[in-house]
Amino acid sequence: MISQRISPDPVLSFLVMTPKPAERSRLIIALVTVLVGASGLTLLPADALRPGGNVVVIVAAATTLPVAAFWIAGRRPPWFETAFVAYATVGVVSVLAVYSSPFSAIPSCSALVLISMYAAAFTSPRILLIQVTVSAVVLTAFAVGALTSNVDRWFVVTHLLSVAALFAAPFVMRYYVAFLRRQVDESQRDPVTGLLTRRGLYNRVTALARAVPPGRALGVVTAEVVALSDLEERYGHAVVDDVVVEMAERLTASSPDDALVSRLDADHLLSVFPVTENRAESAVQHVAATVTTTPLRSAPAGVRVGSVVEPFTAAEDPGTLLHRALSRAQAAMHRTAPSRSDGDVHRAVSTLVADGGPRIVFQPVCATADLAIVGYEALSRFPAGSGSPVTWFADAETVGLRVQLEMAAITNALRDSTALPADAFLSVNASSATLVSSELAAAMTAHLPVRRLILEITEHDRIDDYASVRAAIAALRAAGVVISVDDVGSGYSGLRQLVELEPAVVKLDASIVRGVDRDPMRRAAAVSITTFTREIGARSVFEGVETEAELAVAAEVGADMVQGYLLGRPAPPPLIDNHCR
Repeated sequence: MISQRISPDPVLSFLVMTPKPAERSRLIIALVTVLVGASGLTLLPADALRPGGNVVVIVAAATTLPVAAFWIAGRRPPWFETAFVAYATVGVVSVLAVYSSPFSAIPSCSALVLISMYAAAFTSPRILLIQVTVSAVVLTAFAVGALTSNVDRWFVVTHLLSVAALFAAPFVMRYYVAFLRRQVDESQRDPVTGLLTRRGLYNRVTALARAVPPGRALGVVTAEVVALSDLEERYGHAVVDDVVVEMAERLTASSPDDALVSRLDADHLLSVFPVTENRAESAVQHVAATVTTTPLRSAPAGVRVGSVVEPFTAAEDPGTLLHRALSRAQAAMHRTAPSRSDGDVHRAVSTLVADGGPRIVFQPVCATADLAIVGYEALSRFPAGSGSPVTWFADAETVGLRVQLEMAAITNALRDSTALPADAFLSVNASSATLVSSELAAAMTAHLPVRRLILEITEHDRIDDYASVRAAIAALRAAGVVISVDDVGSGYSGLRQLVELEPAVVKLDASIVRGVDRDPMRRAAAVSITTFTREIGARSVFEGVETEAELAVAAEVGADMVQGYLLGRPAPPPLIDNHCR
């Protein structure tokens, strides 16, 4: 969902982004640098150089020692990798240029391949292309020189092609390193939010710290959802995921572009970013204030935030710095947002119903064959920032107001449906508790002469007393109400609920429909439920259709009706379209 905008340390990326292999890689590169310099010194007694060439070789070899030491030292400026490629290329070409024979220099051009492989692993594609181009020009120049020196042209071509073929290796390596980086990156991201995990954060903070110039500090903002386990117990895992994703989006949007945003624990998010010391406090306070002052849409959850500004020196280990800053930020989380009491919930629901809520919108249901609108589902909407419909109905149930809230929604839907096309059915939702109440039967039967009605019973609700539910359904069915089972594939009772309720309409849950064109398991489930529906003489609806591919699968497996954002978004009346989209 969310992409981080700081590139990882190239060495860490190449070597699975763990500090120990990175240290070893620096040691290996330093050793190879010295060995290449030493190999040049072996040319001195071989009498293979032009006059004055000994000086060039000795100087080039001598420069490898401080460069190797710089590698071993560990901390390097951000531009060092590119500078190293340029240094190594110039050094090798300088030595090759003092060979007495151009033909003898051709095999030694393979040293340029080593530099290209380094560029492939640790620099950008542009730097790699420049380095390989320079190498190709140098190799071609030596080949031309060899041909003008009366060397057998086939010897020259053989050596030229052999060395030139080696330059394919850096590009193969580049593609493979890119693949490895993607694999590592995916393994260090939270699957729900797309944010970095704790390990991913610690591995990338080195690159972030290296990019911070002197006189700046790190701003750290930590955000935590209060009583996340209580939210999960009350609303379910899906709502908790929605809360965390919303928090992640808000924290990322309010953080600077160069921030690292991560999910450290189930309820704990973190943003780390460089700040100037004169604006440090205002920067972190802006992020913290944005996170705390905007109400969550997903659920009425509390959020507490802590923020600190952590100065650091160039010599300090970034991991140690982050650990210290994180500890301080967590200690600063003193503004604890209390969770709502049952009294608060009761007042909120009662006030909403007394004020004529909830607001109703209608989403079209379409025939799969020609996408003609055949009906509408009534959906409840609640005040912005007060939670989702799922959380409102779940809260109402905890304080004994579920039936009252559902009946308010159904009554409003029946009232507002007068603006819908006369030949379209109206579908409303009810839990088993509302289903057995006398209020529902009275409201729906009174409206039946006006419009065809479908009552959707959600599979999310557990039914303990099937006898009472069957009796209520029988009375409604006798009056002309069509019975539908909603959210099939996501709830409690599975096939038993379908068998017990004998629905005329079966709605496949959006969690099964989403990705049904790509996931063989989802497709198999869709085929199974659609086939079962057809066998019992019912009609099937695919909910949550959002792509053309999902719509195509619905038609392929024989779904009778489809519903989703691709076909029409929920909207208030008047609704005058006869076809979806």
